[in-house]
Amino acid sequence: MIAKHLCASDAVDLLVAADVDGDLAKRVASQTRSPKARGMPLDAGNEAELRSAMKGCDLVINAALPRFNDAVMKAALESGLDYIDLAADVADVFAQSDEWKSAGLTAIQGMGEDPGMGNVFARYAADGMDRVDSIRVRDGDTASSPDYPFIALFSPETFVEETLSTSKIWRDGKYTDVPPFGEAETYEFPSPLGPLTVYSVDHEEVYTLPRFIGKGVRYVDFKLALDSNTVQTLKLFRDLRLLERSSPDGTSRRRALFSAIPKPADLVDRVDGHAALVVEVAGSKDGVRKVHTLYTVMNHREASKKYGATGTAYLTGTPAAIAAILLARGQIKANGVFAPESLDPKPFFPMLKERGIEVHERVTLERPIE
Repeated sequence: MIAKHLCASDAVDLLVAADVDGDLAKRVASQTRSPKARGMPLDAGNEAELRSAMKGCDLVINAALPRFNDAVMKAALESGLDYIDLAADVADVFAQSDEWKSAGLTAIQGMGEDPGMGNVFARYAADGMDRVDSIRVRDGDTASSPDYPFIALFSPETFVEETLSTSKIWRDGKYTDVPPFGEAETYEFPSPLGPLTVYSVDHEEVYTLPRFIGKGVRYVDFKLALDSNTVQTLKLFRDLRLLERSSPDGTSRRRALFSAIPKPADLVDRVDGHAALVVEVAGSKDGVRKVHTLYTVMNHREASKKYGATGTAYLTGTPAAIAAILLARGQIKANGVFAPESLDPKPFFPMLKERGIEVHERVTLERPIE
């Protein structure tokens, strides 16, 4: 999806799609139907291959698993390229900001759907407040497939690991730990999704939003909708120790598990339901309590027909492409390492709409704060 958006932009002259599966990279390039695009094989864990692939480019968009972030980001900096990725690994890359600033380069971490677009929503709402009390991010989905009993609409490895990890909530100025499938609640998503059970999940927003939004924010969480069958399956993976790497046959069991889960690209036109992202920011303006909610909803079947991607893939790839286009046009001028909420949110909204992502807003004002 990123490649298609970039090839359609006059801000991009050349696009190199690279993947460890060289045939896949070439198919991605071919599907853009653009002479700007070419595909090539690339092992993101190979420093020499990374540097070679980056020659002649100005920007690298890293859509690989987060464990490759450090290597790709380092190669981009040393090669003099701007950088965007879609998710974080465990390292605090913002500590490298001065190094990127000195090099006159820009790096944006976590510029997908969530993190990414959701952070932009949060910043936009927070800009209209004097004080921010809470930010709640809700990722909802009613996806199901007639062909597969278990699906993950983004990286299966990332999905399984983050749902089975201890998560954190920013509460009263400090982090509290939440066990897997903890802090469950029923959340009313926009129509046609309706009420879904959501759980606290380990996610980047909880780490970056308190840090970069400021304005006294006292509470931040991220919760993901999971149906009961998915929760039971995830617990079974854990209890059968199918995810362990350290046991003698752990690697083979883990590999077999993830090879049995369909790749997100294989789910195009094979998934029913809707995806939704909701960000709810509460605070105050001029002494009046204000709750500003932004959300978007996308139908998976319609996204497959229009864009050749599931709704989740489209909502993930489009914000990254928009950030890349803004960088290419010089509309993002600051150098350093940034979270999405550190960027000016206003240019994103018309570009999202141009690409079929409708953002809805709801603002409620309550009695003056005494």
